[in-house]
Amino acid sequence: MQRSDQQKPITQPNDQIDEAALLRAKTVSTTKPVALSSSSLRGFDWLTLGVVILIAAFFAFTARLNAQPATSFVPVAVLSATGCGLLVTALRKLHIQKGTGLFVAALGGFFVALFQFIVALTYPGVFSTLILGGPLQQAFLLTWGLIIGFSVLFSAVGAVLGHLAFAPLRPLPPAKPSQHASIEPVEDEEENDTLPGEQSADHIDVQEDRENGISDSEDEQNTGEIDEQQTTLPDEEDMLAIDSLQPARSAFNYLVTILLLGLAPIVIGFVFSAAFDFTLGLDRVIPGPYPTLRLLSALLPWQIPVPINVSGPIGGIITFSLLWRIPLFLGNPTPFDLQALEAFAFNGAALALLLLTMHYSSTTRPSSPPRWWTYLSLEAVFGLVLVLPADLWIFQGLNGLLQLPAITIPIRTLSILNPLTFALNLITGPLVCIAIAVVLRRLLNRRARTPLAV
Repeated sequence: MQRSDQQKPITQPNDQIDEAALLRAKTVSTTKPVALSSSSLRGFDWLTLGVVILIAAFFAFTARLNAQPATSFVPVAVLSATGCGLLVTALRKLHIQKGTGLFVAALGGFFVALFQFIVALTYPGVFSTLILGGPLQQAFLLTWGLIIGFSVLFSAVGAVLGHLAFAPLRPLPPAKPSQHASIEPVEDEEENDTLPGEQSADHIDVQEDRENGISDSEDEQNTGEIDEQQTTLPDEEDMLAIDSLQPARSAFNYLVTILLLGLAPIVIGFVFSAAFDFTLGLDRVIPGPYPTLRLLSALLPWQIPVPINVSGPIGGIITFSLLWRIPLFLGNPTPFDLQALEAFAFNGAALALLLLTMHYSSTTRPSSPPRWWTYLSLEAVFGLVLVLPADLWIFQGLNGLLQLPAITIPIRTLSILNPLTFALNLITGPLVCIAIAVVLRRLLNRRARTPLAV
């Protein structure tokens, strides 16, 4: 009974060490990434909304420089909606804003469509036509109401997609601490102390007193060391252990994410086209001569120009129709349409920031971002996925069909792409994404604590 009482002070420090190890392992498994900012920010994210407004205003007001509205003027807000939401998510991750930012993303999508609507009202004859009322006013306002609604909705969807696709991966489970190290020394001491007949009773009592004094001093020393370990920050080995618990994303993971986000504008184009035809059908508007899906050409910056004289006596009516009647769009006034790059600007900047914030963010210290060739390759693939489906579909030509109440007349196929413009679109899309990615990485490199990997 006396020997069992003497073993308790020896085993107690080991139990405390095990509890400290379990506490440290639990802390490792629940540690969250830390971005470039030092603390989480609360309140409304005015900075993110300001960036979105600046981009939207730039493309809207530069589009007004053309007297003839480009084919991308009306549907570009809808096709850029998911990119706007992705950019909101990326900027919030950069500043560690709490929440997904759905309200900020929806508000950003609203301003993207609102700037387009305001600029549309500045064209000659538009405001006066709306004042007169009638079916044209109703169709015009109905179209832009759909654009604003879809822009708000899919901007919020884009924020959710970005938040889910680039959420931190769950850390690997920590290894359980071994109990052999705390049990074996006690067993060895028991074997050495229970040998019979080797020592006298007086000698055993003296030795027990010495062991009790030594064990008490060791207990106090071990307890002090454990308290210091619990109150101090993790050392370098703990940092490495924490970083090693974070699993790395595979190349397949990135490709699936890029494919999902890159095809989102195409899917939105199909949904909006169906909603546009259905809504105007309820308003008894005659279907247009070309399919409404020609709005996908808003993703193509290079097209065969089809200039229209809008300065004649019927110029106001033509301009008014080009600002809402999507199936009547024939072509752009110039070979290059700057506003068609709006979707690439939103999406390319969002992907670049998401990739950089993921790799700048670490559980303990900033880690090395992806190497330049990997980083730029992902941006190039993303730009190619954005432009390729629309480029292939429009390159086949748009079959015309004039639908009247009593007769249907086929009209010639509208071709707005040739092999040269087709190739230029495939080159321009990835190049724009790469250029934006390079600029953003250079800017963030100045804020990073460690130099980037080459």
